[in-house]
Amino acid sequence: MSPSLPKSEFFIRNEANTLIQGPDSLNVLDRIVSTKINDMPDLSRRNVLFCDYNGRICDVGTIYTITGNLLISSSNSQKEVTRRKLVDGTSWDEECEILVADEALFRISIFHTDLEEIVELFGADICDIDSDVLFEKDDHLFVKSETTYGITMDILVKFENLENIVSILRESSLVEMDSNGWENFRIIHGITEICDSLGNLPDEMRLTNLVSNDKGCYPGQEIHARLESRGRKIKCLCRLTGDSPLTLGKQKIPGFGTISISSANFSGGRALALALIKIGNSTSEFIHIEGNNYTIEIMGDP
Repeated sequence: MSPSLPKSEFFIRNEANTLIQGPDSLNVLDRIVSTKINDMPDLSRRNVLFCDYNGRICDVGTIYTITGNLLISSSNSQKEVTRRKLVDGTSWDEECEILVADEALFRISIFHTDLEEIVELFGADICDIDSDVLFEKDDHLFVKSETTYGITMDILVKFENLENIVSILRESSLVEMDSNGWENFRIIHGITEICDSLGNLPDEMRLTNLVSNDKGCYPGQEIHARLESRGRKIKCLCRLTGDSPLTLGKQKIPGFGTISISSANFSGGRALALALIKIGNSTSEFIHIEGNNYTIEIMGDP
């Protein structure tokens, strides 16, 4: 399936935000995440993984460096676990303060965006700004990324400015996604969330680019190094498409094997789902579930 590019849409993310302050913040966080970050320049963004000692994902986050401070956007469901890791990972002699910023900052994502439209709406000259570089305009931070489905623009907005920014977007030609629209969009484009990633290995989620085996010790490093040396993966992420709704969870399919459906959506008479399937079974083009046929597509790089 080759997803068509719709008109520009925006979505207000439902995330946990944590602010980390202090001169040792970057080193503390670098010891905890699987992704190398101690080389991040100021006003930049990087996606990271938090893994347990078995190498399995326990949270997925995005880090922003903002004039000496770090902002972490991560999943709401795992925020207490992640914040506890940060507190426990700080030595007594390190200056690193963990602050909850859930209601202070919000991230708005604009998909398939025309950068000229953003310039016109906000007066932010971002066309020549590199990906993952933060650009400040009128107390807002803009950052773009280039994906397989086009350019995405994120705006980091303070709470007191949120209503005004959302009003500007709603009065423009952009279309606001509701939660159902977001589920449909992200499954089509293979955008995983914590419901898909939690408890799985990075290579199963196509997130090996967020694993830095050349950095210092972090939880799960030995497992990740072993997996890299063996070059063997047991499961892969697939997209299922059909005409009947699918149920979340593990299912044993006669004549096929066990699959684990982590995300499912039914909209406009079409069912979409993300599922982990064993490598050998993922070579099939179709799967029969509870009397209904679904196509199977192995998800490529995000």
